[in-house]
Amino acid sequence: MFKGDKTKQLKDDPDRLNILVEGTHMTGDLVTKSSIRVEGLIDGSIDCKGKIVLGEAGVVTGNINTIEIEVYGTVEGNIHAESLLTLRKSAVIKGDIKTSRLVIEDGAQIEGNILTGDFPNDALVQNAKPSKKNKKTEKSDKTASKKQEDLVY
Repeated sequence: MFKGDKTKQLKDDPDRLNILVEGTHMTGDLVTKSSIRVEGLIDGSIDCKGKIVLGEAGVVTGNINTIEIEVYGTVEGNIHAESLLTLRKSAVIKGDIKTSRLVIEDGAQIEGNILTGDFPNDALVQNAKPSKKNKKTEKSDKTASKKQEDLVY
């Protein structure tokens, strides 16, 4: 009745798109390997191996972990975007942000901490200890700051 093998097309991959339309309310955590567009309300966390687009009507009350996300709507939770986080002018974020790259349009609102850059494994960051300066470095730092004080009139 149907030609060809459709099972290959049904596998999760980041090029496929899931859509949660406006008026839809989902409670629970969402885990997907595919990209997703959210125009509705999600009460729960999102773990996405693709890209997330949160539309203006979209609201997520939970943490988001993804590769890339573009936010037009509201997030009440922490966002971790491995590659890129784009906050459009209508975006409202109430939570902490951790991403490699961040784009913020004028008008976007953020209530939380922001950490950007390339990060090693989280466990390594948490367990890292500050490096100890050697005595020569400490002495040169003190000398440099003293010279700067001499320049102040």
